[in-house]
Amino acid sequence: MVAANRPAQAGEAQITLFEIYSNYNKPIDVKSGCIELNYYESILDNSVRLSATITDTGFRTVKGTGKDSASVEKDDINLTVGEKVHVKLIDGNQFPLNFVDDKQFRIEEVRNIDESTNKMLYTIDLFSKESIDNMKSNLWPVAKFEGEIPVSTETILKDVLKTPKKITTDRGLNSYTFIGHAEKPFYIIPTLAKKTVPADIPNASGVLAGYLFYETYDGFNFRSIDKLFMQKPKKKYIFNNLIRCESGEKPDGYDGKILDFYFDSSLNLSNLGNTGAMVQSRNQEFNRMKNTYKENTFDSTSQYSNPDILGGIERPKIPVIQDSVTRNFNALMSDDGILPRGFTLSQQIPLSQKPNFKMDEILRQSAMRYNSLFAIKLSVAIAGDMSLRAGDVIFCDFPELSDKKNTLVSQKKSGNYMIVDICHRITKNGCYTRMNLVRDSIYRKPPKM
Repeated sequence: MVAANRPAQAGEAQITLFEIYSNYNKPIDVKSGCIELNYYESILDNSVRLSATITDTGFRTVKGTGKDSASVEKDDINLTVGEKVHVKLIDGNQFPLNFVDDKQFRIEEVRNIDESTNKMLYTIDLFSKESIDNMKSNLWPVAKFEGEIPVSTETILKDVLKTPKKITTDRGLNSYTFIGHAEKPFYIIPTLAKKTVPADIPNASGVLAGYLFYETYDGFNFRSIDKLFMQKPKKKYIFNNLIRCESGEKPDGYDGKILDFYFDSSLNLSNLGNTGAMVQSRNQEFNRMKNTYKENTFDSTSQYSNPDILGGIERPKIPVIQDSVTRNFNALMSDDGILPRGFTLSQQIPLSQKPNFKMDEILRQSAMRYNSLFAIKLSVAIAGDMSLRAGDVIFCDFPELSDKKNTLVSQKKSGNYMIVDICHRITKNGCYTRMNLVRDSIYRKPPKM
């Protein structure tokens, strides 16, 4: 193992446990046969995932105690799907990921099976146990929920789905009443995410909305997009041709080097226009109770008025469509009086003429915020670092395109980015971390560490 103060280097990550609890065999540790492992997290996925390619020659370690634990020749590992799997990983900085007990994986699929007379090669895809529990009808919510949406989300995860994992939520500003209708938790919660306004942000009502529901190694997250961008950068990285340093050393002022990067997309005019991000949108609504019709427009400029919730400094200037309405949101009817809070008539009648959900102040804003988040997309690779999580903000410095002798830091490309997807890849050639990053605005903010 490497010293704790050294950055991770190729070949220094280890798989210390890879134990499969087959439905037909005793628990078997196949870590010696694992030739490639990829661990994934994403703010767009309600489960952590792991994919491993394993070669089986018939010799393996069978779990036991004393003389019962040995490397012996056994029959083929008989796998179906749903089996429990325990995995332990550790990177070159001695940072561990232990997927055991409450964090156990389950087999989703066994694929790419290539078998000969003396060995078998196959790939297994793993996901979290809650992904299986989500399929069970006895764990689908049917009750009435009311109050802050993040509180309802936590209730569904803890009391209905019965997950023992840690749940991290950001407080919500608006209340919402709904009935579970025996729908799957992982369908209901993402639906609630786009109806939530973050609390503790000045002037958020009518301007900001949009949460993300996802799982990381630390547990489940129901987080506001804006609160995520308010985080201080977890780590700082720099592309390695800006400065010189010996292999294995950290650049001064940074946590590591970017080994390679590419910008997948800067901006797409068609996407911005079709989704309404960074432009104006119109909401049309008919109130059947009052027999009235109303429409109004919302300018996305207001979502860029608070610099604390932005990855960069300002939104890109797109004057050709910036002052135009490019998307309509239609509400065939308002929901005044539908599902008022309370459980008795005396509680519900005073609220019977109030709307349960304000589409023109929430749903439209969240749709625009989701799409502006992915305005600038970037992919980077670094030496394996398992302390990073999907949803973290990191700071990246890139070189300016210049013929100057002393290359400067690019003020346009550098700055804060949010991790959308992250993959830790372990092979015989080393351990590397690949991240897909996004940002909603341009220009480099000075890092706050």
